[in-house]
Amino acid sequence: MAAFRQLLCLLACVGAVVAGAQDDVPAVARRKPSDLPKVATSAGGFVKVVAADVPGDPMGFRLPILQFATRNLRELEKAYKLEMPRRAEPGLVIHALDGRTNDTRVIVRTSRRDKVFVTRVWLPSPGFSDLEQLRFEIARAYLRAWIDRTAARGVTPGELPDWMVQGALRAADAQTAHDDVRFVLGLWSSARLPFFPALCSDLRVAKGAAAALPGYVVGYVREKHLFKKTLERLASGAAWDGKWLAEQLTGEKDPAEQDRVSDERLARLSRAVLSPGRASTWDVQTFASRLRLYPEAFDRTIGAQGASCSFAEAISQSATNMYVRAAAAQKAREMPLYVIGRGEDLVAAGEAYRKFLLAVARGESPADLRALLQEADALLAPLLAPAR
Repeated sequence: MAAFRQLLCLLACVGAVVAGAQDDVPAVARRKPSDLPKVATSAGGFVKVVAADVPGDPMGFRLPILQFATRNLRELEKAYKLEMPRRAEPGLVIHALDGRTNDTRVIVRTSRRDKVFVTRVWLPSPGFSDLEQLRFEIARAYLRAWIDRTAARGVTPGELPDWMVQGALRAADAQTAHDDVRFVLGLWSSARLPFFPALCSDLRVAKGAAAALPGYVVGYVREKHLFKKTLERLASGAAWDGKWLAEQLTGEKDPAEQDRVSDERLARLSRAVLSPGRASTWDVQTFASRLRLYPEAFDRTIGAQGASCSFAEAISQSATNMYVRAAAAQKAREMPLYVIGRGEDLVAAGEAYRKFLLAVARGESPADLRALLQEADALLAPLLAPAR
């Protein structure tokens, strides 16, 4: 019963905000002007924030909420080269209530007014609302409105899936986008990444680390400059089609070929410097996985197992096995490529291993080789500890 009374109170507040001739000024008698909701509108007219004054602060919640919304929309527009088609009516109306409640939800309703798609958002307690959820709803309102306003008269546009909205926000932020790529590389390197066509068709809005999957796919869309084209296709009346997206991203129609193209892209990303000057967990683990020697040709063997040998095994074999020494020389040439641009500590470790490998190639004494390897391992160990 108490919950029902709270709901009635919330509905009464919402009704007061949306009532009146302008849908923004409630027709409530005997209230002071400062108690009545007022409006702040963005420069382009797309966003409107409705809230009463806060004692001692004439703008109340209106200005910070408007700034938050417009800043997020500017970043979205810049990232995907979008511009909202102009209409007289706003496309997003945010109602900030008085905060006299423990309700921290972000309540969303959509409707059409004069054939214009409008999203209304209510914040019962603006000072404690979930800002990430609000950011998501602002982006979703913008992208839905962009599709709707771009559609020709009489066309019913397709609907953009929510995971694309989440992915668009993540891919627009450089650091988040890099983190998403690293997470996906980790899945891919351990054979846990879903089939690529399924990534384009079957994703959902995710929380935690799994949110990297929508971010990665939309990052791929952004790289190929396909985001606006995707919205325009929906505006033309086409329904969402993950198969179409996979074809556009990879240039292939066969699902197996699409997955192959995705694998090739991930292989390139695994060698790329995603965050210059900083070694990520992925960078350190990938570097450590390369600390083995392999024969130069497939018809040769190396080490006790034949297929490869560790650096420690190379010490005992370098004096008698020329294939080990040749492999060490090749690995020494490759070593700078593994660490360049990935932070001073990893560069120092890479240089130490390079010196060790050159010593192996020259056939130096086992004692000297062990000392050089211990020095290199000591530089790498602190970097590996946080990655485990």
